[in-house]
Amino acid sequence: MLIREKYLSKTRAFYHTKSLIKIIYGMRRSGKTVILTQIMVEIVNSGIN
Repeated sequence: MLIREKYLSKTRAFYHTKSLIKIIYGMRRSGKTVILTQIMVEIVNSGIN
């Protein structure tokens, strides 16, 4: 899996915000689910539940 550092770095500031909803949108098959999976893995690995 290719790590999308450019997109992950833009979303890291929002990891600790509980009352904020972010929307990731784009064309079909552009990697939105992959980015969400990578965000989830980063959050779990950092110890945030």
